[in-house]
Amino acid sequence: MEHSPNHWQLLHSELRDGLIREIFLTRELLSNLRQEEVSLIVHDIGSLNQVLNLRSQMLEKLSSLRLDRIKTTEKIQKIASLDHTNPTLEQILPPNEEISTEILSLSDQLMSLTERMNLQQTQNQQLAAHPERIPSPVLEMAAQNRPKKKASVATINIKK
Repeated sequence: MEHSPNHWQLLHSELRDGLIREIFLTRELLSNLRQEEVSLIVHDIGSLNQVLNLRSQMLEKLSSLRLDRIKTTEKIQKIASLDHTNPTLEQILPPNEEISTEILSLSDQLMSLTERMNLQQTQNQQLAAHPERIPSPVLEMAAQNRPKKKASVATINIKK
């Protein structure tokens, strides 16, 4: 295994670039999940099938990107373990290197997107499991556009 500063930098650049691709694809997946939600709400089975087929392809690509990230991270960890028995995160991603900050920031973004994706997936599963609870979009819009009822006070004139 090569242990040069250039190789170290190259691996960190590879990790950063992989995270950028993973974030882009994760955003696409989140959008796909939102499209699924719309398809479920309007009961559009044709559109739903297209969304699910596209998602299948996207998930395969994401899986490949994640495997690449794991391999790159393991290579960095092996280099760091040449100098340190059990390298810490700070030894793997030195805080004084700008690329480390980028990698950590991208990692945080990916975690946040993954969390949002999981929430959307849960919501979609609930919609799919209970389609009877989906309000009719036409009735819902009509209810929203209806003016609110105002409270009124009735007065009675009493003659003495």
